[in-house]
Amino acid sequence: MTGRKTLVTALSDLFVSTDPEHAEQMSILVGDIIMQVMDELEEETRISLALKMCHHPAAPHDLMARLANDCFPVAEAVLRNSDVLDTTDLEGIARSCSMEHLEAIASRRKVEEAVTGILVDRGDEVVLTTVASNNGAQMANETFDRLVSMVKTYPRLQNALIRRSNLPQTAVRILAGLLTEEMAERVQSMGGDSELTRALAERAVDTVKERAAKLEASRKEAMAFIQKVVDGAVSLDEGIRHFIRNDGLAELGILLAKVSHLPMASVSQLIYGKSEKTLIVVCKATGVSDEGFKNILTVRARKVGLTGQEVAEAIKRYKNFSKEKAVEALDAIRAKTEPKEEVHEELPPEKEGVFRRSLPKKPKPVAV
Repeated sequence: MTGRKTLVTALSDLFVSTDPEHAEQMSILVGDIIMQVMDELEEETRISLALKMCHHPAAPHDLMARLANDCFPVAEAVLRNSDVLDTTDLEGIARSCSMEHLEAIASRRKVEEAVTGILVDRGDEVVLTTVASNNGAQMANETFDRLVSMVKTYPRLQNALIRRSNLPQTAVRILAGLLTEEMAERVQSMGGDSELTRALAERAVDTVKERAAKLEASRKEAMAFIQKVVDGAVSLDEGIRHFIRNDGLAELGILLAKVSHLPMASVSQLIYGKSEKTLIVVCKATGVSDEGFKNILTVRARKVGLTGQEVAEAIKRYKNFSKEKAVEALDAIRAKTEPKEEVHEELPPEKEGVFRRSLPKKPKPVAV
């Protein structure tokens, strides 16, 4: 065994020191001799041989192919560096060898389309990320599409793909729709006028439009439901339950404003105001049941931070408050909130052009 190791070492040293003019001839001779004893060489010797010859442009092809198909510690240097291996060699290894072999192939300075396709079909996350990060890995459009479609399964792919400058249009569109917000922001921060940057800008515009369309559809649906309550087709208590179930507090405020004929400006005050006095008046005057008021108050308590005692006291006040007083109080609230017409009184001639505004008297508030 020692004699064969010495022979292989001597032959490989002789080969790598041969001048370029005679390298091809020496390659055939050295290759034939070493191939005859390969089965008897220890792994350590094979690793040393691979490291020594993997960078040589005239290294024996059959020997390099044999080393590339060896166990990974032997094959690694050849797979990453040897230009002697051809596409057929690499395709065969990519189809049959380990993920470590595939990752080494994926890291080569240049990888042909056919080989890359196999790597993408067979590779795990490490292999795929290495392929995506390697600008020397040539890919057909279909291979790009397959690789991009895996970004949700393998998140690390995103970071590799956003740095590629040769993504085809179809892959760019797919990737733009799959990137996380963090990755999309990273692409924008990288600057430039890449296809991906433009696709992300278009996606942002489309997203805003979609959200606006959904909000408008939701608004129309809510307003149609509110109109059913106003028309009496749906009971007020059912309307309240509907919006509470759907977390529609803003819509609930609009509903209460509509049935009480109050301006929309008072909506937020009804639901989010510090005091529930106006809410008690509106609910009692419009016929909201004790249970309905309790439901509203429970939701309101979570939003404005009411204590359990405050909620209990408000419910008690609601039960004890008469509808007649509530109607009277609501009329007073409406009078305060309705727009007033300005009344102008003409002054004596010497002060012509100066007017004094006559304001209506404020109605007396009704205690709740």
